[in-house]
Amino acid sequence: MYDTYQRRVAECDQELQRHLRVFADTVAPPVKEELPPKKKKKQNKNNPHFHLAEELQWITGEDLRRIDGVDVMVAQTVISEVGLDMSPWKTEAHFASWQGLCPDNRISWDKVLARGTRHAPNRAATPLRLGASTLLKSQTYLGAPKAITAMVHRLT
Repeated sequence: MYDTYQRRVAECDQELQRHLRVFADTVAPPVKEELPPKKKKKQNKNNPHFHLAEELQWITGEDLRRIDGVDVMVAQTVISEVGLDMSPWKTEAHFASWQGLCPDNRISWDKVLARGTRHAPNRAATPLRLGASTLLKSQTYLGAPKAITAMVHRLT
């Protein structure tokens, strides 16, 4: 059964690669720029078995992995959920609110009844929260101990 599922995952990877190639043909090629070498990470066996980072860079025109907390799978998931057109949101704050990352204090007669964030029906915030949780171990200013939601809001 394991081998059957691994074959299906490989078929899905091939279909994803074909879809990204078709999508990338409609976008102008990006300008190549040299990046500093990154540490080699252990390859996750659930990641696609092709160069997803190159395909995403071709589509977006930017290497989104340069953002702290964003790896290839986070970028791919957010792009697949949100797309490349950011015109539906006027500002970054509107985008963060759409993801359910803004504070939602329920107040009645100047008394705070509940604090937190509202539940959002989109799936774009989940990978960003995972990426933000990796920032806790980073040596950047974003790695300071803060709430995960605040870090995700900062990433968007």
